[in-house]
Amino acid sequence: MSGDAVIEEIRNRLDIVALISDYMPLRKAGTSFKAPCPFHQEKTPSFFVSPDKQIWHCFGCGDGGDIFGFVMRMEGLEFPDALRHLAEKAGVKLERRADDGQKSERRRLLEINRLAAKLYHKILLDSPKAEAARAYVRRRALTDETVERFMLGFSPDSWDATSTFMKERGFTDLELFKAGLTVKSERGTGQYDRFRGRLMFPICDVQGEVVGFTGRIMPGPDGKDPDGPKYVNTPQTEVYNKSRALYGINLAKQDIRRENCAVIVEGNVDVISSHQADVRNVIASSGTALTDEHLAILKRFTDRVVLSFDGDLAGENAARRGIDSAVAAGFSVRVLRLPAGSGKDPDDCIRKDVALWKKAIEDAVPYMGWYMEKASERTDFSDGESKRRSADELLREIAKIPDPVERSHWVAKAARLFSTPESLLFEKVQGLRVGGPEGRQAEKGQKEQKMQKDKEAMVTEFVLGMAFSWPEQARQAIEAADLAALHPEYAGLYSNFRDFYNSSQHGGDIAQTFHAWLEARGNHEDARRSAVLELLAEKEFGELDLKQRMAEMGRLIGEIAMLQTSRRKRGLARAMAAAEKDGDMDKIREIQTSLNETMG
Repeated sequence: MSGDAVIEEIRNRLDIVALISDYMPLRKAGTSFKAPCPFHQEKTPSFFVSPDKQIWHCFGCGDGGDIFGFVMRMEGLEFPDALRHLAEKAGVKLERRADDGQKSERRRLLEINRLAAKLYHKILLDSPKAEAARAYVRRRALTDETVERFMLGFSPDSWDATSTFMKERGFTDLELFKAGLTVKSERGTGQYDRFRGRLMFPICDVQGEVVGFTGRIMPGPDGKDPDGPKYVNTPQTEVYNKSRALYGINLAKQDIRRENCAVIVEGNVDVISSHQADVRNVIASSGTALTDEHLAILKRFTDRVVLSFDGDLAGENAARRGIDSAVAAGFSVRVLRLPAGSGKDPDDCIRKDVALWKKAIEDAVPYMGWYMEKASERTDFSDGESKRRSADELLREIAKIPDPVERSHWVAKAARLFSTPESLLFEKVQGLRVGGPEGRQAEKGQKEQKMQKDKEAMVTEFVLGMAFSWPEQARQAIEAADLAALHPEYAGLYSNFRDFYNSSQHGGDIAQTFHAWLEARGNHEDARRSAVLELLAEKEFGELDLKQRMAEMGRLIGEIAMLQTSRRKRGLARAMAAAEKDGDMDKIREIQTSLNETMG
């Protein structure tokens, strides 16, 4: 079967209502089903599923799609992984492509990592040589269940034990090197095991595949770490990229979605301790600052992050970089500071009292509040130069905030902090932003225009959704001639609907739905849009009787007419201003005539 045929076969075998019901309870709503959206927080259900059209759509966050889109969002998968997941569920066999060499290598490397993780885990549990590692795990108060859940392990203190084990199972020296398990010898030919005598932390991707490892050196009998690097990590490989690796994401993703928040810490043990304490929306950025790739993965599950970094300079710099990246990516960002006396890191805090850790997360401050705390701690308020430097640094951060209301809020707080008139700081912030007063005016105009456009689009969607859903109202919409000048975004869809309506009135299949008519003509995008609008109509008007729906449609059509008239007036007013500026009297008279006709 071709790729499209396989996808269609999977769609035909799996019912979207049954699939989504495996993840969340759905409640019948007319011919559809509804529930609170799993992808954003809401009290009133706006997530609708259509068994007829096999689609889902949330009218709260705007997300929607078919079974593939739902699994991709819910599981955080890319399309190929969602395809494999649903093919297995549907009992559809995917053909292996002859040119799939690179993917075949990737599968081999993943298999190497999976087998190595099992080896290390078995050694930690059973080998007499891992007793020191088991004692270390006990000192960290990690339970057997936690060790199992995170597949903690121990690498043999040998130059070749791991590679010998793997080669006995059919893997080559080259494959082991490409997986990052071995290192080439500097003394000539040959290679040796990268991880030796270390506590092993497998790093998994979103799907739970082992992509790499972090190995921690074992403390000596005196409890101190011996010479050498404390941590050794898998290098960049075909399957491991530290810019994409988020430790614990496979175990935390559903909790992150449920809490609508990801708590990002520095250390793997911080993650493990938090999960063991049943605070499971916690991950680590694998020893690197937050990257755009990290944030793209997190965006599948939440748009809120809480950053918990060490209180030293390195931790502060990591927090600043993470804040800049996360804010630029559209995240709401807070910063967590551990309570005094609770330890140097989350693991210390949790072992002291998990309630302190939970409260620290709850009390995390908006990132600008953290910046202000830092400014307050470092400023000598009796010294004008110190105040100026701190204020300049803080105002540069405030100027980055896109929302003017939020900017004003922090300018007011900064004014109180530095005992400086708010107007002066506001001017400095505006000077740091592009555009100045003109930019503010343009921003205001754009917002007003967007509000007007959004209202017109919303009313148009209601009218079209009702027309597509109920035959009685199709005629009502078609007979409103002014709908030909619908919101531009929907003009093409409405034109197709008129063609469908006219064909059904003149010998066409009157039982056929508009959605099916579009699908039969290969217009899949408009078919998807029409299905979403039908869901919208059912959500908004499904409980009304015919008489009530007819009255509502009449009101909406009248509102569209008023909005269109308002849009024409605005266009003519702009044209008039341009004509007056040019002194074009003929054009002025022409526009005045049009204005008089519009005012009617």
